[in-house]
Amino acid sequence: MAPLRAYQKAMRKRADRGIIPGYCSIVIWRGSLLHVDAYGFADLERRVPMRTDTLVRLYCMGKSIIATAFMMLVERGECALTDPVAKYIPAFGDVRVVAHPENRRPSQLDVVSSKQITLRHLLTHTSGLSYGKEFNLMPECPAEWSYDDLVKAVEQGQCSNIEMFCDRLAAIPLRRAPGDGFEYSYGIDVIGRVIEVVSGQALDTFLNEAIFCPLGMFDTGFAVGQEKLSRLAALYGSFDTAQALGEASASESPPSCAWALTRLDGAKPQSSAWANGNHCRVLSGGGLMGNNRGGLVSTLNDQARFFLMIARGGQLPGGPRILSENTVRNMVDSDWLCLPDCLGQQAINTGLPGVTAQGPFGWNALGEIGVEADASKIGADAFELGEYGYAGIAETFWSVNPSRELVILWFTQQVDNRSWTTPAANLWLAARKAVQKPTAKRNRTELPAQPAGDATARSRSAPRRRLNGKCKVSGQGLESRLPVKRPASFFEQNHIRNTSV
Repeated sequence: MAPLRAYQKAMRKRADRGIIPGYCSIVIWRGSLLHVDAYGFADLERRVPMRTDTLVRLYCMGKSIIATAFMMLVERGECALTDPVAKYIPAFGDVRVVAHPENRRPSQLDVVSSKQITLRHLLTHTSGLSYGKEFNLMPECPAEWSYDDLVKAVEQGQCSNIEMFCDRLAAIPLRRAPGDGFEYSYGIDVIGRVIEVVSGQALDTFLNEAIFCPLGMFDTGFAVGQEKLSRLAALYGSFDTAQALGEASASESPPSCAWALTRLDGAKPQSSAWANGNHCRVLSGGGLMGNNRGGLVSTLNDQARFFLMIARGGQLPGGPRILSENTVRNMVDSDWLCLPDCLGQQAINTGLPGVTAQGPFGWNALGEIGVEADASKIGADAFELGEYGYAGIAETFWSVNPSRELVILWFTQQVDNRSWTTPAANLWLAARKAVQKPTAKRNRTELPAQPAGDATARSRSAPRRRLNGKCKVSGQGLESRLPVKRPASFFEQNHIRNTSV
């Protein structure tokens, strides 16, 4: 287990230097606990240690849960992936496509789409929808400008539920025709509304009854109650982001180092936009609404339950079956972008920052899937062939690697720094070295660390397991953090043998 011990040492140094406030991580191999760690602080100001039961904002990582809930309805025969979204949300019946890609506003030259948006298009971000800008930052492209009024409407409370949000979204021209390309989008938010229409229940109610309660995920939801606020992690980012959100005044002097952490989501847990009563009424399956609100909150313990269920084919050991093994295989085993009713070909990322690795990539029901068969062409920030996963902008990551029988999760709560910039601090590289891949010879070539540098653009989803830094590491470290003993409930209740380092 030397690679995991080396990772733990390197990552704890990152927390000690103040690049991240704290973190928690877990590696499950063949159903056994190979590694677990919690270190640093969940709340720097209150000196609350990070734990595996710390509540964190999932942001885009929550999309995988919404997609799973939707596939439960597909499995029941209540809807189909090829159904047009207009069947459930009539406002999408006559969607239009922008006349020119540089247009920021609807135009009389916009044309009615010749193709209907299907539910599979929504799941794979091939619907023609896009995204608005987050964190009250200035939009950087025509697509972000086109959604700016909608972002503000949610932030100001003028759009108060997901039904209203979807109706307004449908009135904004698509950036391209459905099936014409991959563009990260509000698609999963629309899927959340489809779940409501098909099930006849509010999204949070359906999730609780169909997934959270059966799996024992009692800390997962769209709002944090008073009794749990003490476990809610603070959110951190750069001073510039804090100023954009109004969390730091223009008169304040910026910190001396660019990577210093500034609190973003309220000065105390009771002020958080995820605290019950303050929470966003637009239940965001996609993970983020307005400037910085909406989306699911959860813990490492709960998310380990969920993704172990996925890795085991739809059922936790000794627990109720959530999905059939056949449905889970259809969800995760192949690249949906290659399907004729999607793009019909493999996608290649030649410059889109943050959402996928560079080069060929695939997408399944739950997120990105590795499609490169040549291991020598896979960088440290890319999925291996058949490995799939997702991430959130506050650096919450998960992946399932079937060929290595690995489930890996890594959480912190900061949005602007690269959480790791060297191979030694990369949990995914450490886990790959710690277990022998049964079907292929391991590539023992050590990848060089990529140079640090500022990100050119922000993404709704954090780049997975990225090595190139957003900012260089320098300056004096903070005092050492003490590791916190993990709660035993997750491992005991799910009969996972502890073989941790």
